[in-house]
Amino acid sequence: MGEMLSAARRRLFDAAEADGAPAELFEALKYPQETTAISLPLRRDDGSLTLVKAWRCRYSDHLGPTKGGLRFHPSVNADEVQTLAFWMMVKCALLELPFGGGKGGAAIDARALTPFERERLTRGYAEALSHVLGPERDIPAPDVGTGPTEMAWIAETYGAHFGRAVPHVATGKPPVLGGLDGRAGATGDGAFHVLEALAGPLGLGDDAKRIAVQGYGSGGRRFAERAAEVGWTVVAVSDSSGTAFAGDGLDLEAVGRAKDEDGEVSGAYGAEAMEADALFDLDCDLLVPAALGGVIDEARAKDLRCTALLEIANGPVKPEADAALEEKGIAVAPDVLANGGGVFVSWLEWVQGRSQVPIPAEEVADRLKTRLTARAEAVAEASRELNLGLRGAAYALAARRLSQAIRAGGADAFSGVGSNDD
Repeated sequence: MGEMLSAARRRLFDAAEADGAPAELFEALKYPQETTAISLPLRRDDGSLTLVKAWRCRYSDHLGPTKGGLRFHPSVNADEVQTLAFWMMVKCALLELPFGGGKGGAAIDARALTPFERERLTRGYAEALSHVLGPERDIPAPDVGTGPTEMAWIAETYGAHFGRAVPHVATGKPPVLGGLDGRAGATGDGAFHVLEALAGPLGLGDDAKRIAVQGYGSGGRRFAERAAEVGWTVVAVSDSSGTAFAGDGLDLEAVGRAKDEDGEVSGAYGAEAMEADALFDLDCDLLVPAALGGVIDEARAKDLRCTALLEIANGPVKPEADAALEEKGIAVAPDVLANGGGVFVSWLEWVQGRSQVPIPAEEVADRLKTRLTARAEAVAEASRELNLGLRGAAYALAARRLSQAIRAGGADAFSGVGSNDD
């Protein structure tokens, strides 16, 4: 077991133990159910050959077919994929979705690929793992370095392999190919609903409205725009190139233009350009990590100057930093709750694909708000009940549901076999 997965597992097991979870939980979730490693030959446009390491992990299907994104990024490795699958298991359990946790990835820089190379890599991945994937077995979705087009390629390749159309083998597809109109903004929208529900428990009163967003991809950008619409002041946003800062609040339209036209937020009109990591040193009420994981370690946590964190990225806070945040009194809306909008809408897309009954965008938005708000309120209540932080409470609720599923499908389910009751 890798260090990253071991640390993530400890968070769940500590919360489960505090909640009195049965022994079956700890044994059943000790290791991933299935991890497949492959080497994909990628023929480049210039005729050269690159061998790409890739993985797919199905951590647990106790609650249903495994569900999780596919990322193309140089940092991808087996430990990361298994950890992300573990977090997806926790997230789906917390959100009360009929899914287990899965994840996939390929160790390559998607930005360095031509469109034809991306297509060959994606289709090769889907073909090589066609025995792992399936609409009732393991369902990929977009993640870092992939998007709707890649999901369409996966669905088409999988369908061709088995000789039938299976659009719901992947979610996050273009709407014209069975996707949902609300999927693209679902992660940011869901995070916004979590903020609205947890502002009080996070210690954010009416006068605490300054937000800094680290990472300005689809999730972070959508969240910033939604928050600004209702009166939050976004004072800083960053991407890999730098930080755009304005103490009185950024003009998000200018930031968006700079990102769309130049690929960098730091050149936004009217904003002060700073180094990317300078965002972590700024005074703000809410810090929103929305890029890659592991950006806040113990040393950085001790220097943060914020009241609360809301995690849109997967695993932005290393477990070693949890104690430092608690000591500083920085509350955390955890990733397994805050970024759950994406997988919730993916579930709706999967339901639409299975039923062939379209779900209107208005209904998607309403159901997303209802579910994320309800689960955030449940986490706040569990936090008070168990005297745990919001992260611990979220994990405890997920552990309860997983324990119920494990027991329902385990020995207890057969306790009446062989009885003489009749």
